[in-house]
This record gives sequence, C-alpha cells and structure tokens, in this order.
Amino acid sequence: MNIKLSKQLESETRNGGSFAKYFDGINKKEFAKKAISSIKKKRREIVTISRWNYVVPFIIFAGLFLTIFSSLFNLQVVKGKELYERSVNNKLEVTNIPANRGVIFDRNGNKIAENIPSINITIDLREYKKDDGIDYNLLRGTLERVDKILPEKYKKQSSTEKVFTALDKMNETEKVLARTFVLAHGVDNETAIQVKSKYDELKGITVDNASQRYYSGGLSLAHILGYTGDVYAEDLEKLDYVDFDDVIGKSGVEKVYDKELFGLDGKKAVEVDGLGNVVADNDVIISEPKSGQSLYLSIDKNAQNQMYKILEKGSKTYKATGAAGILEDVNTGEIIVMTSYPGYDNNKFIGGISAKEYSRLLNDKRAPLNNRPIAAQIPPGSTFKTIIAAASLDAGAIDRSTVYVSRANYTFSNGARFQEYQDHVYGPLTVVDALSVSSNLFFCEVIRNWDMNELVPYLEKFGIGQYTYIDVPGEGSGTLPSPANKIKLANSTNPWLDPIWYPEGDSCNSVIGQGITTVTPIQMVNWISAIANGGTLNTPHVAKRLVSPDGSESDVQSEPLRKNIISSSALKIVREGMWASVNGPRRVVFPLTDAKVEVAGKTGTAEFGKVNSKGIYEHTHAWVTGFFPYDKPKYAFTIFMEDGGESYNAAKLAREFIDWWVGYGKK
Repeated sequence: MNIKLSKQLESETRNGGSFAKYFDGINKKEFAKKAISSIKKKRREIVTISRWNYVVPFIIFAGLFLTIFSSLFNLQVVKGKELYERSVNNKLEVTNIPANRGVIFDRNGNKIAENIPSINITIDLREYKKDDGIDYNLLRGTLERVDKILPEKYKKQSSTEKVFTALDKMNETEKVLARTFVLAHGVDNETAIQVKSKYDELKGITVDNASQRYYSGGLSLAHILGYTGDVYAEDLEKLDYVDFDDVIGKSGVEKVYDKELFGLDGKKAVEVDGLGNVVADNDVIISEPKSGQSLYLSIDKNAQNQMYKILEKGSKTYKATGAAGILEDVNTGEIIVMTSYPGYDNNKFIGGISAKEYSRLLNDKRAPLNNRPIAAQIPPGSTFKTIIAAASLDAGAIDRSTVYVSRANYTFSNGARFQEYQDHVYGPLTVVDALSVSSNLFFCEVIRNWDMNELVPYLEKFGIGQYTYIDVPGEGSGTLPSPANKIKLANSTNPWLDPIWYPEGDSCNSVIGQGITTVTPIQMVNWISAIANGGTLNTPHVAKRLVSPDGSESDVQSEPLRKNIISSSALKIVREGMWASVNGPRRVVFPLTDAKVEVAGKTGTAEFGKVNSKGIYEHTHAWVTGFFPYDKPKYAFTIFMEDGGESYNAAKLAREFIDWWVGYGKK
C-alpha cells in the first residue's frame, strides 16, 4: 500500500501533474517520507476510534450479563435451598384466632363474669427476624423501651422477661413461624396513647383491640369467681392447652374450670412471600374459633349480695375483724351462698394490679383476700357438740336417757377445775337437754367415761381434719383433735404445746370445740347438712352445669364424700337437740326462735387470746349453724364472725338472713 502510494507521487512529479508546483526547491524523497509517515499515523487513529465504537457497548453488555448471572446464581445455587424452604414453610402461614372465654352465670342466669372490649399492646416478632434467626439485641432494646412506658401494674413480669422466656421455650421452627406476641392485656387509654406516640421508636409494636374479663357480681362474689391473668412460665409447664400470650384463670372458679372456659382457638392461613411478608389481604379461615363453655353456678347472686350486706353491717356493729356466711342445699351439696367479708374488687386484677393496691390489700388487718368460708381454720366452740352427741349415741357410749349432772366446782382427778360457760349450773341433763343449753360438763363426762381414740374415727367420718374438696381453691383442712396430732403439732408448728395428751383436760377441751380442734366454715355447714339429710356427707360445690356454644348442657358431677356415716336414730336425736336449742323451754339461741321458718340450730363461742384477771378470755369468735325447715330439711347455714364476741351476735345475723330468704320466696 505504501509502495503504491510512493510510486503514485513520483509519477505525478515526473509528469508535471498537479503536485509538481509544490515540489519546487524541495527534496522530493524527504517529502515523500514525511507524507507517508503522516498518512500512517492518521490511519491508525481512524482504526483505533472505529474499534472503540464496538468495544464499549460490548463491555457494558458483558457487565450487565455478569451481574444478572451472578444474582441468578446466588438465588438459585447459594440461597436457593434456604429460599425454597422458607417458601415452603411460609407460603401459607397459620396463626391462631383467639376464642372468647366462656361467660359465668349465677343459678338464675344472671351474668357475673363476661367479656368486654379492651386494648392490648402487641409486638410483631417478624420485624426482628434476620437470616440466622432473631435479632435479640434489637428486640431487647425495644422491649426495654416498652417497659418504661407501661405502668407498673402491667409488669408483674416485664415484657423483656415475658418474651425471652417464651422464645427460650420455642424450638427453631416455632421461632421462624412466630408472628405476634401480647405484651400487656387490657391497658388503659392513656397507656395506649403513650405507646402510639412512640411508634417510631418501637419497631413492630402495635396497639390492638381485644377483649378482657369483667366481673359484675360486686365484692361479694370476688372470692368465688377469682380473676384471670397472663400466662407465666410455670403455667406453661402445668397446662398443655395454653400458649405464651394467653389469658388464664388465676384463682376462684376461673382457675378450677379454666380449661372448660378457655375455649378452642380458630386457625387462619396468611399468604406470605419467601421473606415472610404478607402478600395477600384476604386471610384463609381454616377453622372458626370456638368459644369456651358457659358456666352456671349454684350461687344465687341476690342472696350472695344480701349476705354480704348483713355481714358487713354486723362486723361493724360488733367490731368483728371479718365474717363468713354459707347456705348449702343439704340434699345435693350445692352452695347457694358463700360470702366472705370483707371482699375485694377482682376487676382490679385484670391486666395486672398495681404494687400499691396489692400492698394495701395484703396489709389490711381485716385480710380481704382471705376467703374465710373455706380458709379460716378456727376452733368451732360448742357447735362441735353436735358431732360428739351423734358419735357417742351411735357408739353406745350414751343413749337418749343417759343423764349427767351439770354442777358447780367440777374438777378433774388432779384437782384442775372445769366449768360451764360463764359458770352456769344446769343440773341433771340428757343429751337433748345438753344440746339445748350447750353444756360443757355433760360432754366432758361423756368423754371421760368413753375413749378419745374411739371418738377420733367418728370425727373423721364427719370430715374433721380433712378437705371437703369444694371446687374453689384455697381450702384449709382444719385440725383433727387426737393424741397423735397434738404430739405432732408440739414437735413441729406449735412448740408452745405440751407434747403430752392429758386424757381428761385435752379430751374435755376437744369435745367442746376448743384445744387443738379447728374447722373451716365450709366443713361445719357440710357436717350439719349430713345431720339434716340423714347421714350423707356431700361434696360441697359451687358449679352447677356447663353449656357449650351449641347449646348442649352437662351437669357438673359431684359424688358424696361418704354415705351413712352414722345411724339415722342417732341423728334424729341430735336434730331434736338442735331444735330444742332454738325452740325448746331451755333454749339459748333466742334470735332464731321466731324466724319466718322453723329452724334447728346450735351456737358456739370459741375463746382465744389473753385471759383476764377473772379467768375469762378477752376475745371470742362467734358461730351459729343449723338447718331449716326443721320438719323437712332443705338448707343448712353457718355464720362465723372472727373476733365477733358472743355467739348471740352471729345468731342475730342468721335470723336476718333467713327471714330475708323466706321473703325472697325460698323456703
């Protein structure tokens, strides 16, 4: 190419062509070299520019291709398995639809525990997920900020502790599937507003509409109903039907019948992508939630409230620390009234009670949290003589005609004095007379001529020292007066006792309901029911029936503790003695004499505390118990007044209630 060009130039020059005029005086060979060099350089520049026009697009295209290929390789090969598994697991994410808790009614169909709208604080754990699980540090920080906002009453267990305890108990699959967790149930509007105002600092936190328990029975029903609360770690270990953020019964029948009231959560499926994000607005309902069963109690709400009013007024009048009142169906063991005074507002426990309020309840000397009808373990005083009379008659230690003399200056073989209450002297007495006047000396003579070890099995038949197994938690068993128990107590919880059983002193104290003898009001009303019904010791109960959402009903079954615990002939005589105590010529239970229905009863004054200079105890508990109508027993009753003075005081309260009950239309 260059040779050809050179020859062309030379030809032009020789022939005097167009170039010739430019070569005059110039070395033609030198010019040719320079020209050829310049042309070569220009051609190289042209060729270089032409090549870049193809290379640059190629490089850009190749780069894009490599980027796409790398992403596809990463998704399909590097993370393919992980995303596939997440897609499989989370394609339809299944979550619970909470079931409504069953409603509680009284025997007449009045609602006494129901569900009302409320507000929950919830955290969505999906906001804290990362490739290798959950970002615990970020989660902990959020929970700590929530705890600073929540009032103290919602934090019996901190949000941090609650969530991390739950996560510790979850397996890896459950953690992956975890979505929401309730941090606080039933918060007030002010708290909800504060949480909402901090949304930008609280990742995954929401304020949600929910429901909570409401009790409309007032103070009188609090001990029976109890209350609900959050699930804690110990609950998860005991209850196989609850989840981490459920609400369960914590006391009362709410606790005893929690599984029946709890219901069955529904299930729904939410469509999500491989990263756990919801990709469809329409949830797929797998199963509808099934509300818990409704629980009907044997309790009469109106009678319960009336008893509470009477106990409240009586406690204030007689300066009693507290009181208990019970009405039982003698034939079935159904508890119609079981009131403890003072009561408490169980609604304050919903969502959590403040430390200040809880401390106030605990430090109240009247012990409002104490369910006295089942938990107070108190010497029964002379009411215990009803059992002693029945047992000694059944055993043949005495009969209807046996007579012992009530006299002054009665002493034991060692010279120790024993006396009637307030030094009364009643003269010759049969067992009916002894029950009527409530003689201490008669029953002391009975046991001195009998044997305490033979009496003990009878006491056990009547349930002394044993649980009645009433369906309300917190029951006490009382103390069975026996030589073995006294020695056991002296060597353990009661070191002030002499670890010796004195056949006269200890036995005589025991049969008049003193000494180490203690009972609960529920035990007393239950043994009186057995005396009234002919010898069946029932299992007292407050639950009557359960009703499913579909309307099907089932009675709450309760088998008697024992049947035929004592002969009908012995019980007949005891009933006569109790009638005489209220209606006979030597009666002492005057307040019940002219009641609107014929009543048989027995009082008891249990001494305790210091003894004054006259040898009289400064404090006494007041008891009255009995049944009505006398000719066809239907109801047994017991009223107890803690440090309430004379038994006469308790009898006056019983009279007021019985007359109200008859006027209420019940006989």
